Amino acid sequence: MSVPTTERPAEKSDPVLDKAKAAIASKLEDPGSVEFSDMKRALRKNTLGRPVDTICGRLKKITASGEVGERPFLYLVREDEAYVVDGKSGSAASSAYRNICN
Repeated sequence: MSVPTTERPAEKSDPVLDKAKAAIASKLEDPGSVEFSDMKRALRKNTLGRPVDTICGRLKKITASGEVGERPFLYLVREDEAYVVDGKSGSAASSAYRNICN
């Protein structure tokens, strides 16, 4: 269960945002081809009901074959962990995004 308490759009000059973008981009084949959107930083509750400082959003990437794909992502600020949802419903990234960002 996710309950946003202080959700706000992430600021472009936020150093935490820059760190999140770098961590997320590093998970992809071509980090230079990533565009970020809908980034929101908030204290949300994890599955145990504890507050977690997070950044949730979406990314658009261009594959080597020129295809454009959009994916949701989650960044855990304190843990410096990035999760990019790959479309597999049972994956750790999918579960973490669903439980914390939705």
